[in-house]
Amino acid sequence: MDSLTLASRTPEVAGAAQPAVVAATPKRPSGGFLRYLFRARRWIALLSLALLSVVLLATFVAPWIYDWKTITQVNLDRALQGPGGNFWLGTDELGRDLLGRVLWGARITLTVAFGSVAMGMTVGVSLGALCGFYSNAFTATVMRLMDFMIAFPRTLVAIMVVAIAGNSIMSLTVAIAISTMPIYVRFFAAPVQALKRREFVLASRAIGVGDLSLVLTHIIPNIGSLIIVQATTSLAEAILIGSGLSFLGLGPPPPIPEWGAMIANSRAHLTSHPHVLLAPGCALFIVILSFNLVGDALRDYVDPRSRQSQR
Repeated sequence: MDSLTLASRTPEVAGAAQPAVVAATPKRPSGGFLRYLFRARRWIALLSLALLSVVLLATFVAPWIYDWKTITQVNLDRALQGPGGNFWLGTDELGRDLLGRVLWGARITLTVAFGSVAMGMTVGVSLGALCGFYSNAFTATVMRLMDFMIAFPRTLVAIMVVAIAGNSIMSLTVAIAISTMPIYVRFFAAPVQALKRREFVLASRAIGVGDLSLVLTHIIPNIGSLIIVQATTSLAEAILIGSGLSFLGLGPPPPIPEWGAMIANSRAHLTSHPHVLLAPGCALFIVILSFNLVGDALRDYVDPRSRQSQR
């Protein structure tokens, strides 16, 4: 009798609980990401976004403030000068202005980071969409190859590519892109596979929409927010990997300023002239931390469930 009573009440309970679940699911805030940061009082994320804006602006104006000759010309008479009026961040061991080299280093570092993420994201999302949309021997082979690449540390993969291609900005960018690509393939294959079974995709296919149009107009736009969040996080990782390779001597050759190479060259002066290491080191720390903080806030903005889990 109790089981029959419970069975008869089950639809009513399920029907009553369903609106509560829907009502409890938070929605994405309206007004854009910047307004969300103000409304949610994410002051640290706002500060990080402002710092990134300043750094990006500095990369554009750097050629007008310091020309290439100023940051590469050796002048031993003013070597290892401390921060002062003429040189706000001091000079390095070869007498070059550290502020100019840090600004140009940001230009080089961010070019490598954005270029590698753009390349890795384009190829990775394309392969991920292909492997998620189709199930055949070719896509299975691609996924196993991506698993094989993920099994290796990303820095090791980048080192192998740079060792083959040589030291240059382009080879460093390609190396980081190749190490980043498997992450996008694995990350986006599952959402594409789930979306292709949704009703709106099946309905579009029923009226004769082709596979390419389905992917480009229905599936990719629905995972666009995930792509943006992953790209923001990948930028911080790309900067860290690129600077690490330059620190090991696998980055752009001298006298091209790069933060990792600048840190490596200043190790001998750490105790006597710490400003030589602190200038590029602090810049690297601030940019990587800012990208991570902005990426974390962007994830909370895109995925309402992550905001709800933090409460």
